[in-house]
Amino acid sequence: MLSAEVLSVGTELLLGQIVDTDAAYLAKALSELGIAVYRRTTVGDNPERLLTALKHALEEADIVFTIGGLGPTMDDITRDILTDSFGDTLQIDENIAKWLREFFSSRGMAVLESNMRQAMVPVHGRALSNPNGTAPGLLIEKDGKIGIALPGPPNEFIPMVDNEVVPYLRAKTGNVGTIRSLMLRVAGVGESAAEDKIKDLMLDSNPTVAPYAKVGEVHLRVTAKCDTAEEAERMIAERAELVRARLGVAVYGENDTTLEAAVVTELTKRSRTLATAESCTGGLLGQRITDVPGSSAVYLGGTIVYSNAAKTDLAYVPPELIREHGAVSGEVAAALAQGARRRFGADYGIGITGIAGPDGGSEEKPVGLVHIAVADASGVKADYTTFIGSRQIVRHRASQMALNMLRLQVLKEKS
Repeated sequence: MLSAEVLSVGTELLLGQIVDTDAAYLAKALSELGIAVYRRTTVGDNPERLLTALKHALEEADIVFTIGGLGPTMDDITRDILTDSFGDTLQIDENIAKWLREFFSSRGMAVLESNMRQAMVPVHGRALSNPNGTAPGLLIEKDGKIGIALPGPPNEFIPMVDNEVVPYLRAKTGNVGTIRSLMLRVAGVGESAAEDKIKDLMLDSNPTVAPYAKVGEVHLRVTAKCDTAEEAERMIAERAELVRARLGVAVYGENDTTLEAAVVTELTKRSRTLATAESCTGGLLGQRITDVPGSSAVYLGGTIVYSNAAKTDLAYVPPELIREHGAVSGEVAAALAQGARRRFGADYGIGITGIAGPDGGSEEKPVGLVHIAVADASGVKADYTTFIGSRQIVRHRASQMALNMLRLQVLKEKS
């Protein structure tokens, strides 16, 4: 199996001014080809550091990719340094030079000497076509190693990966070998608890199972390396089934499925409807639900009941209940859930009330305390917890907990 390293080039990446989405796209494409990416490195526009990084990468990997730094300006150093790292030299490609002259002249632009740097290619290499920009990519093959340089702008980078790099590498691998993954999404179980249930499954080298903690949920990546995609998918399916058997209904979806999408799907299966009454989340729960295409079939509406008066007027919470227990309480959350059902005539109602912070907490009711309730025809289920994190994180975690409480309640029904 071939191995690769990816070097993203540009000081703007190190300063956080640009998010490197190119490297992620390339890594996914390489995994589908069965090429293992051992390391991803980001290097600024510094010739010495880039040369050091490239030489180190060439010592360990079969293929070295660079992303960015192929333009005409002084800080575009990748072309020269990549060539140096291979012990090669640059020469002008007259076909590219001719095209560049025609390109700039046809637009009434001066043909600067710096522009012509883009026509330079390694002696032991060739250019890779870039129909969306003036900087071609580069491919070097020397001493059993491969170097591939690609431009940074995604509108140029992505087509070149798909149309130039992937076909070239498929020929190199004989179209044999792939690395495939499936992401299982888990809610209501923490990372440590999930790991404890499947830790023996994480010891195998193929397929592998690895947990990733997210805000309010856990992702479990199941990955297999095989000669064919069919074999990899079979291995992944078998291992995923074992994970599901251990974690049960905590696994709510796969890959890009969101918790709100899973909830909408389950409600739709059962022809059930939902309404919400939100205090501290301020409509976030309703927003997440309505972000899902097709949610209009199940979501009837919601109220944002931030003040006590709104809780009473819009969600029918008795004023004496608030006076006796406080606005942030299980009793009020339950009344909000029942009030949402009543106001909209829904099968399910959700009520949320809490203290998102950073102010407003007390010793008895600290910042982060959230009460959530789900009401249906059988009654009300209420729960509470104290979340840590910023105001935004508390609100998101609260909406996540509410969605999962609803999902588990809906799953008790037969579809």
